[in-house]
Amino acid sequence: MNQILLGLAERNEVDLDLLFSKQWLGSDGKLDRSCPLRELPIRTFPSPENLTERTWKVLGYPRVDNYLPDKTDWLYAPMETYIPVSKCPVAVTIHDIQAFELDLPWSRTWQHRFFRYKWEHWVRRALSECRVVFTVSEFSKQRMVDLLDAEPQKIVVVGNGVEKCFFDIALTNSSDLERPLEAPYIFVIGGLRRKKGGDNVLAVAKALDQRKSNLHIVVAGNSEANYVKAAQSISNLLLLGMVSDEDLPRLLRGASSFLFLSPYEGFGIPALEAMAANVPAIVSNKASLPEVVGDAGIVINPEATDAIVDVLIELENNLQFREKYIQLGQKHAAQYTWSRCIDDLISAFKKFA
Repeated sequence: MNQILLGLAERNEVDLDLLFSKQWLGSDGKLDRSCPLRELPIRTFPSPENLTERTWKVLGYPRVDNYLPDKTDWLYAPMETYIPVSKCPVAVTIHDIQAFELDLPWSRTWQHRFFRYKWEHWVRRALSECRVVFTVSEFSKQRMVDLLDAEPQKIVVVGNGVEKCFFDIALTNSSDLERPLEAPYIFVIGGLRRKKGGDNVLAVAKALDQRKSNLHIVVAGNSEANYVKAAQSISNLLLLGMVSDEDLPRLLRGASSFLFLSPYEGFGIPALEAMAANVPAIVSNKASLPEVVGDAGIVINPEATDAIVDVLIELENNLQFREKYIQLGQKHAAQYTWSRCIDDLISAFKKFA
């Protein structure tokens, strides 16, 4: 979101103001000093953000017209929400509609049912009333059409961009970088969680150990308690917990490969970040992931543990095989820039004005 808004603000043809709750202003009348959007022009509304957003979504009230300049061309929500306004057309970005999926492993849990209940209050209204809906993949667009009868002609796929730091780290010799362990490792992002294919990652770690491979699996991100407990008995599995944005490129660059066995992603940007960092990506054959990596990634059934292990070992031992996917990945990831995303946004704003 930050890159999109900063990129829009840099364009000569765009005059952009942020609109948010006054609660986020510091004593100096600006956003927190750590916020990348701190120097952008702002407008605020007086009520608390969470309460206001809930009433927008549930009641369609209060309208925000009073907080917008008279000549506003668009109100754009870069994250999933519904904002009632009559002064100008509205655009929203909806990354995915996982809430409405009925055949995911967790679709029948009470948490997912409650998630769907909350989204029912506003998503259909947003799809109907917003003049344009942005999303990040053709997969997400098609699911909006299939599950919610959305109008395909008003849904625009703009994708995501890869940060420059991942391309920059590719220029560094991986052997010169600080590593989380001495052994060669496979990198996983998103923690060990059910929604990120945690069971399949555990199965791969155990299979690698059974084959006496020297490959380890290093996991970045918060993990669910049951997976943390299971990981304690697997010697080739290292859980780092949350890592900083500054450390992530280095950790990726040091990996033999990147493993992403998530059963559902609206986009799956970590796979492209790995490619940009010169690390081959192995991804699940589910949801948007095959679309996002194309022929530059290795797409595989996340439950085919033996086949996954074969690929991981081959990438570590066969330099020619590994180099093939490094080259394909770099070329593929280079297409995903924030500049291109912003070009597509602006083109849509002009088309639907």
